[in-house]
Amino acid sequence: MRRLAGTPLWVIFDFSSDKEIVALDDKDAAALEQALLLLAQTGQGDIVPMIGYENGFRLRVGKTRAEFYVNQKNQILGVTRVFYRQQGYKTKGRSRR
Repeated sequence: MRRLAGTPLWVIFDFSSDKEIVALDDKDAAALEQALLLLAQTGQGDIVPMIGYENGFRLRVGKTRAEFYVNQKNQILGVTRVFYRQQGYKTKGRSRR
């Protein structure tokens, strides 16, 4: 479990991530929203830095994932993508041998 510094932050959903969270089951969506709010307020959560993104992170909540970025200057936690684990990590045309 990692901690973000410089909290509290405002949680902002992009247009596509807003539609994706509505598509989740109600229980999963509520748990993810609660975890995002806890992350924004306290900085605590199961987060991992994303490779290739300067301020990009991934939050894990059960079987759901949320990709987000942090803008410390404007105190924003911007959610860019929400998905179920089995749907988000599929390879495109490659086998996983």
